[in-house]
Amino acid sequence: MSSEFFSDIASTVLSKSLDASAARQKTIANNIANVETPGYKRSYVDFETELKRVMDLKDGHDQRKSLRELEPVRRTDVVSPAKPDGNNVNIDGEIADLAKTQGTYRAATTLLEDKIALLRTAIKEGK
Repeated sequence: MSSEFFSDIASTVLSKSLDASAARQKTIANNIANVETPGYKRSYVDFETELKRVMDLKDGHDQRKSLRELEPVRRTDVVSPAKPDGNNVNIDGEIADLAKTQGTYRAATTLLEDKIALLRTAIKEGK
């Protein structure tokens, strides 16, 4: 999703959250597909850590610029315990992460839809 449609911080954060959720869903699907691949190390998407760093910036200009450039980062999990074949994918954990990601995606889309509805109402009232 392009984050250029809305230029305010809240809409940009929601848009970037949708991007992160989509990347996270693809990563989880890849982990599930490789649950029985010997030596495979699970991947995960890190977004919230970087988002917090950007939101903690004091300068509004730097915050907006950093927010526009913010991208979800895919990392490899090398610390989770591995099975004897070296694979560290826990299918129950992946399913739980997928459900959480779907909830996050749904919440972000609902908030963006509400924002669009407010804009639509404001435009209609301005006629």
